[in-house]
Amino acid sequence: MSDPLFDIVNDELPPLPADAPKAPPAGRYKEQHGVIAVCGSEEEQRAVYEGLRALAGAKLKVVTT
Repeated sequence: MSDPLFDIVNDELPPLPADAPKAPPAGRYKEQHGVIAVCGSEEEQRAVYEGLRALAGAKLKVVTT
């Protein structure tokens, strides 16, 4: 099924410049798996982080929003 709005927008797109970045090479994407834990406080976040760090082998990232 065609989407008329998409068809209009798609028809109006100009061509990319010759020096525009190309698609990344095949095989560049590496599948990853992750876990997000929403913590109620900085202290809880620290405790969860330390617990995961004790498992070793996992690449950890701490985020605050």
